[in-house]
Amino acid sequence: MTFKKVAALAAVGLLSVAFLAACGKSDKGATDTAKKVTTITVAQTADSKPYAYKEGDTLTGYDIEVLKAIDKKLPDYKFDYKIVSDEAILTDLDAGRSQIGANNFGKTPEREKKYAFTYPISENVNAIFSSTSNNYTSIKDLIGKKTEIPAGTNYGAIFEAWNKKYPDKKIEVTYSERSLADRLAAVESGQIDFLFASKSAAENLAKTHGVTVASNIPDLKDYPTFKTYEYFILEDTQTKLKDEMDKALKVLSEDGTLKKLSEKFYGGDYTPSADALK
Repeated sequence: MTFKKVAALAAVGLLSVAFLAACGKSDKGATDTAKKVTTITVAQTADSKPYAYKEGDTLTGYDIEVLKAIDKKLPDYKFDYKIVSDEAILTDLDAGRSQIGANNFGKTPEREKKYAFTYPISENVNAIFSSTSNNYTSIKDLIGKKTEIPAGTNYGAIFEAWNKKYPDKKIEVTYSERSLADRLAAVESGQIDFLFASKSAAENLAKTHGVTVASNIPDLKDYPTFKTYEYFILEDTQTKLKDEMDKALKVLSEDGTLKKLSEKFYGGDYTPSADALK
């Protein structure tokens, strides 16, 4: 065999080794990248329109579509959606079975001690629900009146703050575990005077259960105590995820995505102000 042939064969061999080595590195790089993707479980009800619900087999709603938009901006994470009852969302977070809760969550002092919250994803669209004969339209109409709410909600925090600040203008609050549908029926019958609740959620329930009540969005300019926001709630150890979600929410606010989704699911622009995303 001539020297030239030997040299040529040696060159081919070296190129083959280099090619295989490169392929190995490429495969390893892809594996390393895949390993960095962390699956995050989102606990939601899939039965809470307009926040999280199903259209046929498709999970949608304001909360869900915002999460999908966030997920697209977080290449290190993949969101997996788990259906649980409303009452089980926080239990799932406590047990570590889920890392994010999504269902129109508001802040309360008690919750802030246990969980992490993202930047607000929307300003809550709340309404006063009263009997058609009372038809309350303003917060001042509620002074001295009776309402009923579940314990541990942001609505309870609102009334507690109001009654503390205005002891001469108290609103009577009773705590119970009755469902929102049952409480709406109690408003219709006059058993309780009013509810202050999510406009969309309560109106959908009233329609579904054949309950007739008046629904009015009050002007909160002079009543900031009653202004609330919606958040995603996280297991308290998920500080890095929270920070990444906050960055994504800021981008989605600036590029108009939140406004578009708010108009689609809420019928108007209820996006948080830029100051709220700090």
